[in-house]
Amino acid sequence: MGEVHSNLTRRSLLSAGAVSLLAACSHSPRQVTSAFRPPALPPLRFEPELVRRMLVCLRPFRASGPRLEREQFGETGVIHNYGHGGSGWSLSWGCAAEAVRLSGSAGSGPVAVVGGGVIGLTTAIRHAESGRQVTLYADKLAGETASAGATGVWSPSSRIGLGSGVAPGFADRWEWWARTSFPEHWSAMERAGKPVEILPQYGIGGGSEPDVDARRDWLHLWGRLRGLLPRGRMLDETEKPFPNVPVRQSTTMVFNIDQYFALLQRRFAAAGGSVVRRRFASREEVLALPERVIVNCMGYGAKDIWGDPDLIPVRGQVSHLAPQMAARYSLYYDAVQAISRRDALVVQYVGPNDDYGYGNADTVSDLNEQVLALSRMRSVFP
Repeated sequence: MGEVHSNLTRRSLLSAGAVSLLAACSHSPRQVTSAFRPPALPPLRFEPELVRRMLVCLRPFRASGPRLEREQFGETGVIHNYGHGGSGWSLSWGCAAEAVRLSGSAGSGPVAVVGGGVIGLTTAIRHAESGRQVTLYADKLAGETASAGATGVWSPSSRIGLGSGVAPGFADRWEWWARTSFPEHWSAMERAGKPVEILPQYGIGGGSEPDVDARRDWLHLWGRLRGLLPRGRMLDETEKPFPNVPVRQSTTMVFNIDQYFALLQRRFAAAGGSVVRRRFASREEVLALPERVIVNCMGYGAKDIWGDPDLIPVRGQVSHLAPQMAARYSLYYDAVQAISRRDALVVQYVGPNDDYGYGNADTVSDLNEQVLALSRMRSVFP
């Protein structure tokens, strides 16, 4: 979850780090005096009464990776830009740039962008700033969309595809998307409201739920992005904010989604873009739009409208608690992720591996899952 490292998963990184720490201690034991007190972190609060809302989103996953290609329907060219799994926020600007290239030269006619989530907004902005007249069509906008249900961490490799499903050269293409997107996110850190921030992340080893190998060969490409963020490391006893357990500290980029959406909307308006609220019930209704260039950014909605049998839902549920500005960091413990963003303390049970939620199209909130996640996080701060 937001760690720049090798192709290992988050859980294997934590486990490997724990083993390394224990091995190091066995060769050179450290004497810790009774007077020693590790540095403390401001505690996070996970009481149920602090919950403001639960959001369920369906990540649009394709085993072959995001669909970014042009399809012609008579005089209308449709550029598909969907299927980003859990990587939509992270890869949005790079994929938007490729969509602009696929749509043709600047100034060659108006463009319709269909879909109001982060992929749709960034794609609309890229087209508008390239000189095109752009109308964004969507029945849901910004905070109403599935994009609002993201945990809000830089995770460009999250459920991006399967090793057995992607085409040769996909990793190079993905790396271009990620490296093109990163500077845009970085520049947003200087904007009013701080839409993007860099926070420390602590991975606490141990817990009652062991790691379980995934059934699917999920593609993990983090190792290709070394250098964008500092590498994580295991903390020794003089540094650990959580005693008696292995602790790994790293750095993560965090999207404060409410503020970031506000920035994107302002930027689109400043570029001359317009917005039309509209719901499309069929492909024919989309193709009936007056624009001869249409960019399809419908996310999981593309499954029915565009008849994509390869699009699989991966269910994710997050709980938004009241913001806790005195404790700004990210925490992973026992298959639960908590991110103290400016707009909310976000808590998500992520499951034992990336298979969790695969094929589950249920958008009803699961209170039992929320209770489990909050109780595990409360145990970190007795």
